[in-house]
Amino acid sequence: MYKKQRNGKEVVPVTDLRVFAEKIGDYLEKEQDHLVQFLRDFIAIPSETYNEREAANFFADKMRANGFDEVKQDRIGNVFGRIGSGKTVILYDAHMDTVEAGELSAWRFDPFKGKLENGIVYGRGAVDDKGCLAAFVYAGKALKELGLDQDFTLYVVGAIAEEDVEGSALEDLMESEPQIKPDYVLIGESSEMRITRGHKGRALLQINVPGKAAHASAAHLGENSLIKAIPVIQLLDAWKDLPEDPFLGKGTLEVTKVACKTPSLNTIPGETVIYIDRRTTAGETKEDLLNEVRPLVEKIGATVKIVEVENPSYTGYVKHAEEFFPSWVIPEDHELVQAGARSFKTLFDKDPIIGKWNFSTDGTQTCGRAGIPTIGFGPGNGAFCHSTDDQVPISELVDAAKFYALLPLAITNK
Repeated sequence: MYKKQRNGKEVVPVTDLRVFAEKIGDYLEKEQDHLVQFLRDFIAIPSETYNEREAANFFADKMRANGFDEVKQDRIGNVFGRIGSGKTVILYDAHMDTVEAGELSAWRFDPFKGKLENGIVYGRGAVDDKGCLAAFVYAGKALKELGLDQDFTLYVVGAIAEEDVEGSALEDLMESEPQIKPDYVLIGESSEMRITRGHKGRALLQINVPGKAAHASAAHLGENSLIKAIPVIQLLDAWKDLPEDPFLGKGTLEVTKVACKTPSLNTIPGETVIYIDRRTTAGETKEDLLNEVRPLVEKIGATVKIVEVENPSYTGYVKHAEEFFPSWVIPEDHELVQAGARSFKTLFDKDPIIGKWNFSTDGTQTCGRAGIPTIGFGPGNGAFCHSTDDQVPISELVDAAKFYALLPLAITNK
């Protein structure tokens, strides 16, 4: 059944995906304790957005120690490793940054200890998103150790800043590292072990309502921008006529913040800024979002725009990002979705649930902007993301690693 190939390693000839699955499964079951310890150590390193340096160095060192052919850091601070040099290029992406832990007294355990209890790993980033990254590394290690890395090139990316501007750091990686041209992408995020094939997009809109500042005792000399803004806020809150897609669902629009520009509390505001969180469904562009709101706000002399941000990463590199992150979806019969389904069924002897995410991911860049076929898959329940019960089950962590290891073989051995 086996034949000798490079470096004297025995590899499986291309015959049956079940043979690959058995070898990968056996290998990763034996590596479970090391995988779990890796995740616990990773959780112990705080890595809030734009402060990922120590976690990035740790992740890079782990890829080197586990046999990756190449490990690099890009200009913005993403870390990526490569396995293999085959024709088909596959990219796995998950993010190293986490949200803040918040008040430590709200946790029943230290969020930076990687607590292990009853088959579950707890701590900030366990489910969002360090569990996926740990599983990526051990999937890559399995492929290397078993000599199954010949027919593809696999890039594993630990991205920064996803919690703030999802997809933007990955966009920069693909600009600054032109050799990375993936044919397929997998996004690692919690999915309860379901295969996802899309999600809604996200945009942050800013409406500036002008007025004229004046002392509150002489308000007739000014124009209260807040009072002007109230009817607009009410109309936005009542807005229900938004586009709908059979798979992704209906778009949403929510006013999330109102800020008045005034030097004191006894001055009527000269400008009021309204912020809108807009979740987009399939096909909506940023021009669509602006054009639907503009007629409403122009009646009171206000303007609307997409918010733009610039934040320095831990390397000092400043990335300009526009807060428009497009929706994306690929058909269920797409070859990548089907490769994922074959991998899942071969490993776990049941059909996968194929669905969508209800939150936004780096897929906004890979599929939403770049048009690269993308699916998602990850261990854990998204309900624990950003919570004080942040957690991932060990059984799902190991099974996710098996899936990540088998998927490239399902893609290249159709």
